Amino acid sequence: MSQGAARTAWPRALAWGLALPLLLPALWLASAFAVPPPEVWPHLLEQVLPLALRNTLALLGLLALFALLPGIGFAWASARYDWPGRRFFDWALVLPMALPGYVVAFVYVGLADYGGPLQTAWRALGGAPAGFPELRSVPGAAAVLATVLYPYVFLIVRAAFLRQGSAAMDAARSLGHGPVASFFRAALPMARPAWVAGLSLVLLEALADFGAVSILGVDTLTTAIYKTWFGLYSLPAAAQLAFGMIGLVALVLVLERIARGRARHAGRQLVPPPRRRLSGARAWAITALAALTVGIGFVVPVGQLLVWSWQVRASLPEVGEAAWNTLLLAMMAASGVLLLSLVFALLGRRSGGDRGVHAAGFAAGLGYAVPGTVLAVGAMWLLVAAERAAPWLAALALSSSLAGVLLALCVRFFRVGHEATESAFQSLRPSLLESARLLGVPARERLRLIVLPLLRPGLVAALLLVLVETVKELPATLMLRPFGWDTLAVKIYSHTTEGLWQQAAWPALWLCAVGLVPVWWLVKQQR
Repeated sequence: MSQGAARTAWPRALAWGLALPLLLPALWLASAFAVPPPEVWPHLLEQVLPLALRNTLALLGLLALFALLPGIGFAWASARYDWPGRRFFDWALVLPMALPGYVVAFVYVGLADYGGPLQTAWRALGGAPAGFPELRSVPGAAAVLATVLYPYVFLIVRAAFLRQGSAAMDAARSLGHGPVASFFRAALPMARPAWVAGLSLVLLEALADFGAVSILGVDTLTTAIYKTWFGLYSLPAAAQLAFGMIGLVALVLVLERIARGRARHAGRQLVPPPRRRLSGARAWAITALAALTVGIGFVVPVGQLLVWSWQVRASLPEVGEAAWNTLLLAMMAASGVLLLSLVFALLGRRSGGDRGVHAAGFAAGLGYAVPGTVLAVGAMWLLVAAERAAPWLAALALSSSLAGVLLALCVRFFRVGHEATESAFQSLRPSLLESARLLGVPARERLRLIVLPLLRPGLVAALLLVLVETVKELPATLMLRPFGWDTLAVKIYSHTTEGLWQQAAWPALWLCAVGLVPVWWLVKQQR
């Protein structure tokens, strides 16, 4: 073996050795088909799966429409036009990302109840109770999820429009096309990689959602997996169903890659084109639509949470233990993800950018596209199999401890930490370190004076992003936590399943405050 091959062999082997535990929870689900088909399968095939699959596909289709319209529309308005309040709404339109979908869902369910303010106002205006729009439906779930997921499209597409320049639009106008036709013939096709990428993130988040659809009473594949395990008490059937859902996730990823094709972001100019100043009715219409969108997606939910918390201020639910459990779990998961991300980044540089190491990091990050319910079933199925195979593992009771929760969370959010860490390492230009070495700076001083200051912002960002994502994660924590070990997300879910909106408001406010951290970071990065 040559010296170069030996230099890359051990980093590649170590990278795949670290990636394997992150792949096993999803891949191990295939072993569930070695178990004889459970007796619940006829019931699932006849009563559960047709409705769940139909609702899931309808939800994805409607959500694509509801997220693309405001996402692309506001991205174009922000990148190319100047209108009253634009600088404020450039970051305010991102605020709904701070709220978990299940929080917005239970707020609007409470507002839309028969005795809530929306139905009360509807009846006061003469509307028939039967004519009030039903929120507990697939269109209602798509609308609720779109209010918190459209910023994915807005952020990515806005950046693409800013990079395009004005040459394509000018060429389309010179060919006799109007502003609208020029947009659909030139600007939108050029931004296809951006809006396809944003849409794929929205659809994957919707596939992974459990809290919002369960609160809204919409049966999807994620709720079917949960009910199969905890309602029908069949872990093998849940594992088989979860493996089938991985196929649907893979289909979304394949369609996203096909939709992108070989397209690339064109017109990468550093200076964006000058914005056209709007005035009159058109300008104020955009401002009104932006204000309405931010109001529905952020102001109304947060305001209602504050109102409910104030109404029960004398008997606020105890959230101290749940908050501590949430922080403890998030810190353990975020620290594990950050440590793994650092190891992968160092192995990549040690191997000189070896493709095998890069492929291992990519494979380890595939868990981000897998719903939390699927990972929960995969982690439990894996731990149960390990305990049966090794009696000494059974003595540790891994399947009834936090081990399963931590495994699922690390698999789910490794990609978030890995990409942020890789971005931090990009700031380490070799010329800086080489110059310091030539000047005689010792290795320890190079680490203290150059490496750590350059890496610190990116590593802190990676830690914060993973921490916030784990705080908001519901299905994996709900399904794998030890008995009686609640987090803020579980507290919210337990209160909302009983219709106790006011009691759920206080822990929801805590989650919203934590969710503002990545939004603040994203706005800071944009500026």
